[in-house]
Amino acid sequence: MKKFLLLFGMICVTGVANAQTEYYVSAKLGAGDTTIYVNDDDKIGDALVDAYNKHDGDGYKYNNSGLLWEASAAVGLDWVPGKMYVKKNPYDWFHLRLEAELGYNNYREKGKLRQNYVLKHEVELKEDHFFALLNGYADFRIDSVIPYIGLGIGYSLGNEEVQVSEPDGYSNAVDDDGVIYAVHAGVGYKYSDITTLDLGFRRVYAPAEDGGRYIFDTLRLGARFRI
Repeated sequence: MKKFLLLFGMICVTGVANAQTEYYVSAKLGAGDTTIYVNDDDKIGDALVDAYNKHDGDGYKYNNSGLLWEASAAVGLDWVPGKMYVKKNPYDWFHLRLEAELGYNNYREKGKLRQNYVLKHEVELKEDHFFALLNGYADFRIDSVIPYIGLGIGYSLGNEEVQVSEPDGYSNAVDDDGVIYAVHAGVGYKYSDITTLDLGFRRVYAPAEDGGRYIFDTLRLGARFRI
């Protein structure tokens, strides 16, 4: 058993030592939408409708439109496993990437609370988040086309402001800091030996005040540059 463990350890060390490793930097811009839950079930619009129905009678509805935009930069490591016993790596189609990312996103929402089709209140919602993520990706290379999937974990410093117009208005600002999680999917295109263009979708789960949560959905465009 000891000999087997020793042999296994030597194979792992040899595999890492002989693996093809590259480093890169990247930059991305994204746009999308945000869903805000004030608890496990209710979105913020539903909560406003319920509150004003209780306060001012039934018949309220909430209509909204918003835009999320995002900018980020990252440094990463691109690793090709399996280059141990053959000169030509048979696993060159499969890459693993580990990436440290810093970014900022901004969400603005305009909403209207109507009671029986009559405008009662205008709502303005602002979100600002600075975040750091550690992302892991699996790349599946088909010549110059590179589909990928990934997961991430990190931390976000967030600020939320909600304003409801008078009469009987409401205003509140809170900090929403905490651990965040990310799911990635996309496709890269190897434009040159040092440049890979990237189009991807990302969903980020972030905490909100009093047990609520944000879901940030962004379509992102960017590029990776080998260094």
